Amino acid sequence: VMPDITVVTVGAHVSSEDALYLGLVDEVLSGMIEMQSRHPRMKFAWKTQQPGGCTNEILSPKDAAAAARTIEYTRDKFNWDKFYHRDLLLLERLNRAKIPYLDMRMLYSRSDAHISSVKGSQPGDCLHLCSPGPLDVIGRLFHHLLLNEKWS
Repeated sequence: VMPDITVVTVGAHVSSEDALYLGLVDEVLSGMIEMQSRHPRMKFAWKTQQPGGCTNEILSPKDAAAAARTIEYTRDKFNWDKFYHRDLLLLERLNRAKIPYLDMRMLYSRSDAHISSVKGSQPGDCLHLCSPGPLDVIGRLFHHLLLNEKWS
């Protein structure tokens, strides 16, 4: 049975090289477009990366880019500091390919909701978010996408 709608994401564990990341995105997009040509009823949406990095408070709720610049990252660990920039690269490609997406960038303002916060010099789990909590927005965003997207 083929799904009607498939939500895709590349995920957090891609090499720190932007060229490798973009190559992977291009490969996945190419596969999606090819699959959709063989199965015209199948639709795709892409989910941007939820942020990594911890804080102890809500950051810049009206400006996700400012929040992304404020989050305390563990440099050279997990590529958390690259997520926002990579989302911008991804959105450029998705817009060109006319692929709808679930934009999770507002969650950069909620780095306080990660399972761990910064404690001393060793942050805990600063990628996964508590649930219920900010991730509850995914269902609402997906519902909005289903109602408003002009599926080709």
